[in-house]
Amino acid sequence: MKTISIKILSILFALTFVLTAVGFSAYADEEETSESTTAETVAESTTASEPMTIKEESAEEETTQSKEAQKNKAKKSLKEQRADLQKNIEKNQKLLEKYEGSAKATQEYIDALDEKIGYLNEELNLLDAEVAEAEKKVQELDEQIEPLEKELEKLRKTYEKSKKKYDKLSKSFVATYNAYCLRLKAMYISGQSSVLGALLSSKDLSQFLNRFEMIRSVAKSDTALLRDVNEKMEKLLDEQTGLEAQKAQAEQAQSVLNAKKLELKKEQDSITEKQKEIAEKKIAIADDRAESDRLFAQYSENAKLYTEFRNEDEELLKKVDKEINDLLSGLKDPAEVTTASVSEHSKSASDSTSTEGELFSRSNGALNLSYPVPSHHGVSQAFGHYRNGRAHTGIDYPCPTGSKVVAAQKGIVIKVERLNYSYGYYVMIYHGTDAQGRKVVTLYAHNSSLLVSVGQSVRKGQQIAKSGSTGNSTGPHCHFELILGGSKVNPKNYLG
Repeated sequence: MKTISIKILSILFALTFVLTAVGFSAYADEEETSESTTAETVAESTTASEPMTIKEESAEEETTQSKEAQKNKAKKSLKEQRADLQKNIEKNQKLLEKYEGSAKATQEYIDALDEKIGYLNEELNLLDAEVAEAEKKVQELDEQIEPLEKELEKLRKTYEKSKKKYDKLSKSFVATYNAYCLRLKAMYISGQSSVLGALLSSKDLSQFLNRFEMIRSVAKSDTALLRDVNEKMEKLLDEQTGLEAQKAQAEQAQSVLNAKKLELKKEQDSITEKQKEIAEKKIAIADDRAESDRLFAQYSENAKLYTEFRNEDEELLKKVDKEINDLLSGLKDPAEVTTASVSEHSKSASDSTSTEGELFSRSNGALNLSYPVPSHHGVSQAFGHYRNGRAHTGIDYPCPTGSKVVAAQKGIVIKVERLNYSYGYYVMIYHGTDAQGRKVVTLYAHNSSLLVSVGQSVRKGQQIAKSGSTGNSTGPHCHFELILGGSKVNPKNYLG
């Protein structure tokens, strides 16, 4: 009876163990399902995020392409202008090639050459504009590259830190996973029946209980091991996803930085090429200008139509213009003027006479001008522009050296200058204001000698200089200018 009770008890304990094992198996299945679900969720999340990333990249690319299109459009416009200029230059060159020898010393050839020079000057301006545009772009790229490099370095450090954390977690997971695999292998080798056999072969209840407790502890340990595997796998997947995102972000930043650096190098190379082209064109223009001046001097001498060389140094012209503009801006209204205050170079009041009646005040009488060289009214160069585009701001009257140059109207001498360039020896006279209140000033250039001084009052027709060929001049002549309200105008309509 006792033996039967023990066997029944043993069977009950065996059934209890089987139920426990089944529960353990169910838990394992549940964990496996959870693991599969987690993996699927991660996969779905990754797949779902991809279209958004592609869309964002596409939008960014479209924006970049739009900016590039605008930039190319602006560049194309400059290129089109240069292409048109090149056609004109080639057309002029073909025309110039028709002339030979002495035929070059003609107005037609010189005009064609000057026109070519004008086109070359325009082309230089366009090249300068392209260089300025490229330099501005280089500056913008430099300003963009520095923060991009800092951001990339920050992303790299973050990635390296995350990579170390991931590697450590991966190492821990591999160790746990290997232990779990060994345990599964042991369970597979021993088989489920060995567990039940171990219990039923117990000699007594005490041995049965000990074996049952041991088996239950092992099952519990296996459950904990599996849970540990799953938890570490989930963390590893999360870290991997974050790590991949950081890596992609760093690669994108590197790609943007590389593109900016490539664009920067392209712009810098473009500047170098354009500057080389500018230098070459300046040499060509200098040669053409020298040829133009040589032929023009020869033509002027043959025709006795002396005027200025058309290709004077730009910086010298700017210097003279600034001095004159500064003087004009300081002129006072006739009601305020005295001979002592008309200019900073004026004589003292004791050396000057009163200005009463010497300046026009709100009267068009100031515009009733006489010819600056009474004996010579022929014009060698009218007011306007040369064929090379440079302005001729007065009228040239060729006359023998020493011819009488007179004041075109009464007034006060405000400037007497002796230069070896530009206007040469020249005089400026202030006549007062016209009916509109505009200040009226005349200028007489290229004289051989000057007969007046600053602050001196002069009458209409009074000799102020002797004509000559000083400064930028091809031969003896008087260059006459009318400055009305600060602007140089054509004197033709005011001479009589």
